Amino acid sequence: MNWDLCQTFVAVAEAGSYSAAARRLRVSHPTVGREIAALEQQLGTRLFARSNDGLVLTTHGRRFHEHAEAMATAALRAETAVASRSGRPRGQVKFSIGPTLAAYWLMPHMQAFVQEYPDVEVEFVTHPFPVSVRRREADIVLRIYQSGDENLVGRKIARLGAGFYASRSYAAQHPLPERRDQWRGHRIIGFADKASNAELGRWSDQVARQASVVMRCSSQSDMLAAAREGIGICALSCIAGDAHDDLVRVAPAKLASLSDMWLLAHPDLVDLPPVRAVIEFVSRCGRSDRQKLSG
Repeated sequence: MNWDLCQTFVAVAEAGSYSAAARRLRVSHPTVGREIAALEQQLGTRLFARSNDGLVLTTHGRRFHEHAEAMATAALRAETAVASRSGRPRGQVKFSIGPTLAAYWLMPHMQAFVQEYPDVEVEFVTHPFPVSVRRREADIVLRIYQSGDENLVGRKIARLGAGFYASRSYAAQHPLPERRDQWRGHRIIGFADKASNAELGRWSDQVARQASVVMRCSSQSDMLAAAREGIGICALSCIAGDAHDDLVRVAPAKLASLSDMWLLAHPDLVDLPPVRAVIEFVSRCGRSDRQKLSG
């Protein structure tokens, strides 16, 4: 049986549509359709049925999915067994990380990584975020707040600080709040996408509940741009807010939050030399930058 067809099948089963699977596999929509049709012809049965929610597995599809996932796990273990004896790390590693941490923290370190591991290609997956390691959307994921429910293995590498920031022009016109009961009359830039910024969004809403929300943004980069224009106060990761001299932190000793940073990988991938290289390098960066990350 063609293993490529099985991989396409697993991607469609996880994604629920040909188009979503095509994006994940980086192939065209028609290619996915042809490969599923070829697999169904080989097996002599329908594997998917259409529903209002997209493609769902048939009874035969569910049974085949169990075996296909077992094949994927066996393939990973075989790859690990061979690669762990191959010496110098070599290959591509897909690393899921939030765009703010990628740009303001890790990217300045990557020149050193490239020099240390010239044969390892890191693919940064910043959108969508977070992704699933179990579905092989990434090999490694850096998660904030909690480690997730995918039975991954890893470690806490640092704590990420967050605070409220305003432009110097805004601060010159509006005395900044020192306590939670001093937000009345202030403008706040809130979170539009609560799903990807759940904890930070809830914290911002709770602390600044007396302020007037004048804008909501779905990304930290847009919130940062709005704050720098003097539109209002917003909650930012300290790694981003502290990088701009035209911003000031609001009551840094009082209005701050800290969250754990988890570096996680699939247990069947963690011993692959290129994956191990990225994990060890990012962990070292976390340890050396703990003060900067915490703000």
